Amino acid sequence: MISGQGFPRAAGVAIPLFSLRGTHDAGTGAIADLFGTIDWMAWWHHRVLQLLPINEADPDNTSPYDALSAFAIDPSYISAADVPDVQDNPAAQEWLQSAEAGAVLRAARAARRRRRAAYDYKLRLLEWGYEHFAQYAPDHPRRQAFDHFCVHFKWWLDEYSLYRALKEEQGWRSWEEWPLPLRDRQARALAMARDRLAARTRFFRYVQWVAAEQWWALRRHAYERRVLLKGDLPFVCARDSADVWAHPHLFDLSGSAGAPPDDFSAAGQAWGLPLYNWVALRAGGFGWWRERARHARDFYDIFRVDHVVGLYRTYSIPVCKGGTSGFVPREETVQRAQGIALMRALLEEAGPTTMVVAEDLGTVPLWVRESLGQLRVPGYRVFRWERHDHVYTDPRDYPPLSVATTGTHDTETLAEWWKTLPDGERLAVERAVGLIDHEPPPPAPRSFAEVHLPVLQRLYESGSALTILPVQDMFGWSDRINVPATVGPENWSWRLPVPTQQLDEMPGVRARLEHLRGIVDRSGRWS
Repeated sequence: MISGQGFPRAAGVAIPLFSLRGTHDAGTGAIADLFGTIDWMAWWHHRVLQLLPINEADPDNTSPYDALSAFAIDPSYISAADVPDVQDNPAAQEWLQSAEAGAVLRAARAARRRRRAAYDYKLRLLEWGYEHFAQYAPDHPRRQAFDHFCVHFKWWLDEYSLYRALKEEQGWRSWEEWPLPLRDRQARALAMARDRLAARTRFFRYVQWVAAEQWWALRRHAYERRVLLKGDLPFVCARDSADVWAHPHLFDLSGSAGAPPDDFSAAGQAWGLPLYNWVALRAGGFGWWRERARHARDFYDIFRVDHVVGLYRTYSIPVCKGGTSGFVPREETVQRAQGIALMRALLEEAGPTTMVVAEDLGTVPLWVRESLGQLRVPGYRVFRWERHDHVYTDPRDYPPLSVATTGTHDTETLAEWWKTLPDGERLAVERAVGLIDHEPPPPAPRSFAEVHLPVLQRLYESGSALTILPVQDMFGWSDRINVPATVGPENWSWRLPVPTQQLDEMPGVRARLEHLRGIVDRSGRWS
């Protein structure tokens, strides 16, 4: 253990939920597919499953960082065919045997994610499930569990379900394009909408209850297998989201949150996401952020604070005349105080049993990392970026208060990175992982196949408390998740070739996993 937060010395795998495949695959991974993944991980002694955000997004938007809600789970991840109310509805069961449903499942065998098809498929089944559920008497156990959920999560669920029903009623237009009384949240218009859409808002609360029930069953399963679930707290939700509509005073829509020029984009990045009204958030004791942390505590053992530098200072690109530009806040002393206060609030809400890590990559001032260290919050050590004057840091020298990895969802895979390296850089990598321990170095660098396992071994042997590898890098695959500053069908759509529990049957995979399990055990990451 390291002092402060109670991080175990453990190994993990990063797999987006949408990348999984399963028995009732409708085009994207589902919560049910995580049960087998957790069993597979436990067998191979990897204790941390790292996921991308699972928040609900627009059905035609594949990015998990552009969410309609900071709290709602995307319906496409629900294992709808497993819901008791769906199983008990004859109409749903008849449709599941139809040619139409069969066509959806056959199309789901495609290499890439089919998000819209999965979303529509799941919502259709859930509507049948709700039709059956609505017939339960008030004292029925499922009805009582649902009612309890609605009361417990009323603080976000009521506004979300109304927003979601209005989105549907308004043809999925942005809330900024709704009739003015609804856009501006006039009391009479909201009361009328709640009455008019009462049945539909109740349905969307039902969908979130089903998702939460499935997730909590997954958490129990993971706990029994000694596997920790690591979630991702996106820096901000979409401009068109339930949160911005419900709490407009907490956001600044005059600029777009983004990133200054860095290794990913020479011109910087405008993400199209709203800015925060940091003055209002600070005045309210960061209440909305505290709610997010408490919510994450209900779903994860560890959560990653995305774009942590943005909590200290957000880079803004104006979207209208006179819009906010540059860093907000502007003064470094205010930035420091704000970031530290907000991180302390998140740690308080996480409590003693939920661990917090910070995504501190990109253009991050040294003082931000220093403050995270003082707060005992681990940052990241990405092997390819841990170097000075073309000398790569031996991972064994990484500090315990860190997460070691080969890459992120925004980088090219280890295999593709190796292809782009000049010979001098390749030799420097070989030296860092112990393949060269003499002078002069060999006349030519080794192939990726020869370097791959030694790099992974050094990452497992690293000084970092956690070593978490993207699943592609474990096996030397080339497919990547996302290319920053680009939009296209290749982003956020990669899927595993088979369900995780069948990976062992692929050529060479079982031998690789047996080798890695031995390294994990010898490096003290499974005990």
